[in-house]
Amino acid sequence: MNDQNTLLQIDGVTKLFPGVRALDNVTFSVLAGEVHGLVGENGAGKSTLMAVASGALVPEDGRVVINGMQTRGDTDEARRLGLAIVRQEPALMPDLTVAENLYLGVPAQQRPSLMRTREWAHQLLRQWSDDVAIDASERVLSLNPAQRFIVEIVKALAAKPKVLVLDEPTEHLLAEDVDRLFERIRSVTASGCSVVYISHRIREVQKIANRLTVLRDGQGQGTYDAAGLSEQQIVELIVGGALDREFPAKAGDGRSGTVIEVASLRGAGFTDVSLRVQQGEIVGLAGIDGNGQREFMRALAGLARSRGSVTVNGKPAKLQSSQAAAASGIRCLPGDRHREGIFGDLSVRENFSIRSLPLDSIKGWISQRSEATRTRLAVADFTVKTPSVETPIRSLSGGNQQKLVLASVLASKPEVLLVDEPTQGVDVGARMEIYKVLREAAAAGTAVIVVSSDAMEVAGLCDRVLIFSRGHIVRELRDAAVSENNITSAVLTATTERERGSASIPGFWKWAAGDWAPIAMLALVVCALGMYAAHVNETYLSTRNLSGMLALVATLAIVAYGQQALMLVGGIDLSVGPLMGLMVVIQSFFLNDGATLGHQLSGWVIVFLVAIAVGLVNWTLVGPFRLHPMVATLATYMALQAVSLLLRPVPGGLIADSVVETIGMQAGFIPIISIVAVILAVGLEFSLFRTRLGLAFRGVGSRTEAARMAGVRSHLTLLAAYVGCSLFAGIAAIPMMAQVGSGDPSAGINYTLASIAAVVIGGASLFGGRGSFIGSLLGALLIIQVNVVTSFLDIGDSWQSYLLGGMILVSVALYSKSREMAVAK
Repeated sequence: MNDQNTLLQIDGVTKLFPGVRALDNVTFSVLAGEVHGLVGENGAGKSTLMAVASGALVPEDGRVVINGMQTRGDTDEARRLGLAIVRQEPALMPDLTVAENLYLGVPAQQRPSLMRTREWAHQLLRQWSDDVAIDASERVLSLNPAQRFIVEIVKALAAKPKVLVLDEPTEHLLAEDVDRLFERIRSVTASGCSVVYISHRIREVQKIANRLTVLRDGQGQGTYDAAGLSEQQIVELIVGGALDREFPAKAGDGRSGTVIEVASLRGAGFTDVSLRVQQGEIVGLAGIDGNGQREFMRALAGLARSRGSVTVNGKPAKLQSSQAAAASGIRCLPGDRHREGIFGDLSVRENFSIRSLPLDSIKGWISQRSEATRTRLAVADFTVKTPSVETPIRSLSGGNQQKLVLASVLASKPEVLLVDEPTQGVDVGARMEIYKVLREAAAAGTAVIVVSSDAMEVAGLCDRVLIFSRGHIVRELRDAAVSENNITSAVLTATTERERGSASIPGFWKWAAGDWAPIAMLALVVCALGMYAAHVNETYLSTRNLSGMLALVATLAIVAYGQQALMLVGGIDLSVGPLMGLMVVIQSFFLNDGATLGHQLSGWVIVFLVAIAVGLVNWTLVGPFRLHPMVATLATYMALQAVSLLLRPVPGGLIADSVVETIGMQAGFIPIISIVAVILAVGLEFSLFRTRLGLAFRGVGSRTEAARMAGVRSHLTLLAAYVGCSLFAGIAAIPMMAQVGSGDPSAGINYTLASIAAVVIGGASLFGGRGSFIGSLLGALLIIQVNVVTSFLDIGDSWQSYLLGGMILVSVALYSKSREMAVAK
């Protein structure tokens, strides 16, 4: 029986990964109302231990008790018992808005009506800060790293947890936001909540924690009173011995020769910046985040546009792109490791060699032996902990990822090395190694420029420090003046004013990245094309032509709705066309003249059971069997087509006239099926943005793992999407049946690509999370309209393919570019 004051108890937990014992019989307990620090090097097992506590990982041995109840390794159960976790990489869904992420992040009983999520989310954000610069209606992908962490922390606090786990919560936060976070921590612990605080920043842990537990190599090293240990003692417990010094010796006065010279460089966020860096020198850029130092570094790396003069060893540097900057000798170690530093699915070997491939290639052919040899040397030199060089880098700890990226950048032998937050997420033992490597690179003649939010790090590592304020360099510190106090003082006392500039995201691109832009643009194109066709051929607007065209639009639109639902969750279904054909073939045996009502009903039951079965098969292949959606549904495509040809080798079996007439009923000249298609589009669009199911679909497609951690049952959502797609194909087969009139096994083939085209033209993302059913309807309308107009204008059937291909390319390019422009840098 646990002490009633213990809200989290972990007893004897052991967790194994291939080749690694991540946790070895670890015991850990957290009392009500305390902040319990959890410290250790990268790979020590801190995040793994909390993943076990949260149910994200199931241990081989041991137990977890939350608020007096033993858990069974389930994230939903851990959430219900009151555990909330803020991870190093925020578990947010980028294509959802801030409000929608907050909505999914709290228990169901705490959620407001979906109609008022924006106001509710705004209130939560104001509890963080009255002047918080985060719009609840903005998509998460448009937020910068600090804002994403604030949203993640607000989400965790909104759940009113019993146990709050904070895993490196301050890595991206400004100093004022760190203070706000500590205020919230003190507030929630005063109400009886427990906080587990994981950080490499020892001073923060000492400042906020009551007790702390040390992990080393997956084993507990004891629990201590935080106030009873000095910083040096904590470091020694973490690394298992004494560290003589944290920073290597600086270069001194023997520097000569300018490596990089920048003159009057300006860009978004900074103005008229000039500097020189000499051989053997490390220059630090300091300032409150957002004052231009990071933007300036990104411009030097070719990652942002700039104007001005830059020379490297006397030669003009080109900064139009990162490739051009690299060719000029400038390389960058990015601060956002997950988004810009690593290739998560590639191996350690491939991540290391990718920046210096010429060293491993002969006449364009890559030598894996050379790659592996160089990588093993780098892994040893940089003490990267990895089971092998073929291990996916995604499975390494954050610090080991950082060290490997640094090794990769240095392997390209840059003349200028730009380093953004060199030790972010890196343990204290590894920091000294990184500092030593940077100093050795400078000594070898590389100009090193460092941006860091840690004033002590800048002071200890750099020979000179340039203070940025509002986009300008306002002060330079050198030699003995480079100290933590002087840097902090210079940052806080700067009085410059930022030069007024344009918004970082142009208005058109921000609008084009929204949900309504594809609909508006499609409506404009449809109207323009219709007006042109009517001008050239007045029979285009005849009721007969419009009636026939609307019936075709309805058929394509309905199957496109199913494709859209599936693409929302990141899937695709190539089998919808053959499925439609098979359903018509099956019905050609049941809906003949003279068939009894019971016989006809049997046909309807059979075809929709077939549709459900096809959806289940596709889901099984993609879900449990983990086949790629295109491979899985292509196999289903061929199987369905084979069945259709077996049943009807040649078209046959006329559909009864009474059935055809019923399906083709009209209200005036408008087919009833087209009215149904419009009603479906509006209803589905409303459901997409105003129901939990729609939110789940978009969340899973945006980021499956984050949706799962938010309590969305991603496997059931995927099942609903595949079965729903097949059912929509079945519904679309009904009007197609009236148009074909008999069991033709090839009747639906063209609908596969046409349905995908309608969805893509309608604004859907090929990667999931974004789309519109009204956009799919308009996309279907445009495709049918193009086919009809080319016939009316007598310009040849080939133009149908040219125009359709062009529309797809323009749509994908425009929507992709707009979303790229809307992403926070």
